[in-house]
Amino acid sequence: MMSRRKAFIWITLALILFISASGAYANNQWTFMGFKLHWEKKDTAILTLSVGNNHNGQWPSLLNDVGSNWNIYGGSYLAINVVPGGTGDVESYNDNYGNTGWLGLASVWINGDHIIDGESKVNEYYINLNGYEGFDDPVEWQHVLCQEIGHTFGLNHHSKGKDTDTCMNDQTRPLNYPLPNRHDTKTLDKMYEEDHADEDGGGGGGGPGKCHPVFGCGQGKVRAFWAEHYEDEQELFEASDAVVEATVLSSNFSHMVGGPDRAVPITKVRLKVNQTLKGNASRVILLQQTRGPGLEIEDDPGYVTGDGYTLFLRQTGAKSYRVVNPNGRIRH
Repeated sequence: MMSRRKAFIWITLALILFISASGAYANNQWTFMGFKLHWEKKDTAILTLSVGNNHNGQWPSLLNDVGSNWNIYGGSYLAINVVPGGTGDVESYNDNYGNTGWLGLASVWINGDHIIDGESKVNEYYINLNGYEGFDDPVEWQHVLCQEIGHTFGLNHHSKGKDTDTCMNDQTRPLNYPLPNRHDTKTLDKMYEEDHADEDGGGGGGGPGKCHPVFGCGQGKVRAFWAEHYEDEQELFEASDAVVEATVLSSNFSHMVGGPDRAVPITKVRLKVNQTLKGNASRVILLQQTRGPGLEIEDDPGYVTGDGYTLFLRQTGAKSYRVVNPNGRIRH
């Protein structure tokens, strides 16, 4: 399956410390570079998608519930089957992916506007983590899993502040809606009512001629929700382990987190600390970003050498940090 994926563009959505699709649209369909993403329905009346269950612990039963709920809310033209792992159109996983900043990650491989493969991940690193409030409730787990699976069908988040009674909502907390809603049903009906094979004219190429041998082609942008949210700069300051003014020395892709077939890229950013406003940061610090070939977090863009920032940081190692949330990064 991986050899087929490498031939096409890979794009990703994340639920940062809760992840979602990029942008907000009236019918909450995921759009990328002008393409409205969807699976090719061909000549069948109903599109049937299989979701591979690669889970352990409590997750297999949660995925079964999610599959059943998407069958109910999937509308008249989409049917979902949960199948053994490795045999699905979409493969779903749980694992401890480390301190990546996201709870859930949805990836799709596309040919033009047609989705040809999907993948969903939930990050167990944040379950019952000391110092992180929450993500210890199976309702929250199902909310995240429901959203990531929904993204792989071609759904985006709802517009911010609207239709919050769905797992596809655009909010960080509470994560207490483990089901889709009727707006999701209407969107899926609109997406899959027609025979898109005739309508789309075949889709269009598999990306640039040169692709990364592992991570594929293209650069997927992720719109992400962060686990830690604060009302103002004072709350952000109090919640931070360190606050510094710093200049970027370098930013380079470092490594992958997770298994070889379901890993995410990590970029290391070195910064020179010019002034410490809180904490005891070293003269040179290291930031870890969830970013690299095939994946860019929209709320956490790449750092440019020479740029200066005020950074609100959470310590992850002796000299390593991550920004507390998107507001914790202020460019000078």
